[in-house]
Amino acid sequence: MRFSFWIWLALWIVTWACAILVEVNASPGLITYLIGMSALFFVCFFLTSIAAKSQPVLWVFIISIITVSFLLPLNNEINPFTWMMLGLVLAVTINQSAGHKLYGLVSLILLSAILLHIEYVSPMIASFFFVLSVSVLTGTYYYQYKLVSNRGMKDRYQALLQTYRKHKRDTVTNDQHARQQERIMIGREIHDRVGHTLTNLLMQIEILRLQDNRAEWDLLKNLANESLSESRKAVKALKEDHVTGIAAVIHLIRKLEAEQYVSIAFLTRQNALSVSLSPKQATVVYRAIQESLTNVMRHSRGKEATIILEAPGTTHFRFEVINPVEDDIEYREGFGLKSMKERLAQIDGELDVLVYNNQFIVRGLFPIEGERVE
Repeated sequence: MRFSFWIWLALWIVTWACAILVEVNASPGLITYLIGMSALFFVCFFLTSIAAKSQPVLWVFIISIITVSFLLPLNNEINPFTWMMLGLVLAVTINQSAGHKLYGLVSLILLSAILLHIEYVSPMIASFFFVLSVSVLTGTYYYQYKLVSNRGMKDRYQALLQTYRKHKRDTVTNDQHARQQERIMIGREIHDRVGHTLTNLLMQIEILRLQDNRAEWDLLKNLANESLSESRKAVKALKEDHVTGIAAVIHLIRKLEAEQYVSIAFLTRQNALSVSLSPKQATVVYRAIQESLTNVMRHSRGKEATIILEAPGTTHFRFEVINPVEDDIEYREGFGLKSMKERLAQIDGELDVLVYNNQFIVRGLFPIEGERVE
C-alpha cells in the first residue's frame, strides 16, 4: 500500500511540474498562483492516505483544485497535462470508490473536462464530449461489475478454502480418535481375556510345581510368563500413537501438500526403504526434512521441493531436500540449520548446505546402525 502511494505521488509531482512548465511564458503572478494551487493539491492528496473515510470529499476538492487552476487558459492554449491529471484522478476513483460515490466522482471529472474547454465549445467538441462521457460511464460500470464479480469469487474461494481446511482437520481428528478408541478396545480385550487366562494359568502351574516339585513345571511357568510379558508389550504398543521414520515423512508431505499447497516430489533410491534406522536416526531424518520444508514455505516463492532418500551400499543413509531459487543467493546459517547439524553430529553424521545452479540444497549423511531388512 505504501509503495503504491509513493508511485502515485511521483506521478502527480511529474504531472504538476510539466503542467507548470507549459505555462512558463505566463506572468510570474500566474506561475505563483499555479504553484500555490499545486501545494493545496498535495495537501489534499496526503490527507487521502490518512483520512480513509473522507476520501470521496477530498477527491471532490482535488478535482475542484485542478479545474480552478486551469479553468482560464493562462497562455491562450489548453494545458494538455490537465487531461493527464483528470485521467489519474479517474483511475484512482475507479479503484477506490464504488456505488453512487463512484459515479458522482466520474461525473464531476467529466464536468471538469467540459468546463476546461468551455471557451472552445463547438458542435464537434460537444459531440466528442458526449461520446466520451457515455464511453467513460459505460466503461466504469463494466469495470466495476467485473471487479465486484472477481472480489465475490475471491471471497467465495477463501470461504471454500477455509471450509476445506476445517473439514480436513476434523477428518484427521476423527480418524485419530477412531484409531485411539479401537486401540483401547483391543487393549481391553487382550487384558480381559488373554491376561486373565495367563495369570490363572500361572497360578495353577505354581500350585502343581509346589506339589510335584518337577523341573517341567518351571519350563511351563517361564513360557506363561513370556506370553504374559508379550501381551503387555502389545497393549503398550497399542497405546502409542507416534509415527516415526519414513512413514512420518510421508505423513508430513501429505499434510503440507493438502494444507499449504506445497508441491513436493518424493524419491527413494538405492535401498532407502530396505534399511532399518534406529529410532534416534529416524527422528533426526524427520526433523531435518521438516525444518527444510519449513524454510521452503518461508523463503521460496514457488513453494516447490524435491526430497531424495537413499542408502548407498546399505552402510550410510543420505537425504536431500532441494528447492529452486531465482538467483544464486547468499544464505546465513540460522537456528534451524544449526540445530540440524547438531542432531546429525549426535549420530556421527554431517550436514551440507549449498546453493548451486539456482537450487538450494540441504544434504545430510550418516552411518546406519540398524541391519538391513530382508
